[in-house]
Amino acid sequence: MATSWDEPRGILGRLFRKMSSKLSENPDYGSKLHLVHRWFVEFDDDGHPYREIGVDNAGNPVLAGPDKRNYGFWLDTNATFKDFDGEAISGELFEIEWRRFYERHPGREDPSFRPDPAFPQATTRPSN
Repeated sequence: MATSWDEPRGILGRLFRKMSSKLSENPDYGSKLHLVHRWFVEFDDDGHPYREIGVDNAGNPVLAGPDKRNYGFWLDTNATFKDFDGEAISGELFEIEWRRFYERHPGREDPSFRPDPAFPQATTRPSN
């Protein structure tokens, strides 16, 4: 489950990344996946990813989902909590990072999608 992507190089690389992002379930992720250094992932009661935040090496959230435009990277996998080996973080810290991302990207958050207090389990996973 490596999540390392190189920054697209050259005009053709950037064009391909842009076109493939538009066709994907995560159109805003394609140009930023190479920036992700660590993932914060929140899980539901069944251990499936529920929300996610991609954080760069400076600690800034650069991706978050799901939202109005993006389904989510980890949400689109068969991964469960037991597949993750990162350290646990509090639900409160996850919520702080979630708000930080959407304060920087107003209008992107889906107002119908609200965190469920029954899902306090979150973990971090370094990007490989």
